[in-house]
Amino acid sequence: MGDETFDIPLECRGFDGESHGKRLEVAKGFVAALVAKIAPSKDLDDLNREWTKSVRKRLMAICTSGCYMCPPEPDSPKAEFLVDFSWAEKEFPQRILLVGESEWGADRFGKKHWYRVEEDFEKLLAVKSPFKVLIFSSNLKVGDSESAVDRDFSAGFAKKRLKASLEGYGHHLAGEVYIFIDFPETGNKNGPGVYQSFIWLVREFGNAGVVSFETGPDGTLSRPIMP
Repeated sequence: MGDETFDIPLECRGFDGESHGKRLEVAKGFVAALVAKIAPSKDLDDLNREWTKSVRKRLMAICTSGCYMCPPEPDSPKAEFLVDFSWAEKEFPQRILLVGESEWGADRFGKKHWYRVEEDFEKLLAVKSPFKVLIFSSNLKVGDSESAVDRDFSAGFAKKRLKASLEGYGHHLAGEVYIFIDFPETGNKNGPGVYQSFIWLVREFGNAGVVSFETGPDGTLSRPIMP
């Protein structure tokens, strides 16, 4: 691992109903570390496979010291463990510290479909890991009232549906942190890329109760131009 390695402190590697402030700090730090150098070049910015590759490369670059990334190759899903990516400790107690799914929701015509994102997100509910990450792409041109499961969706719509999924699941572990990172489609390929994020911390074992999201980092992305 290089100088960019992102640390998950020992006190945040287990499950408990305490240290919410520290876990939130770690979650926000993870978002900042991930987005720092994540976007593919502008020439490739509209290609989902290049975004997926960039996500995996960045996750490998910042993978916590003493952990390994699965899958080990950013160009291939081979050796995926249940989900798109995970960080796991190399030595005892060999915990899975972070898992995630990236799903852009787009069909071959470029339209986004929420059900594609939702199906992948709900895999994360059942995985035992203190940090869970969903990466997706809403559409800034679409308002909440225009969103639907069978066509483009807004960030507000995504939050509403994710909230419903979390509240409908009854086996949460206290201390789990859900990190949602949205790289929206802006409709402006010459402008800067943008990102936004939100977070939910599980405070009690069992039912979620009413889910209330914490606001995470947001801003613009550095998008290199191919030489």
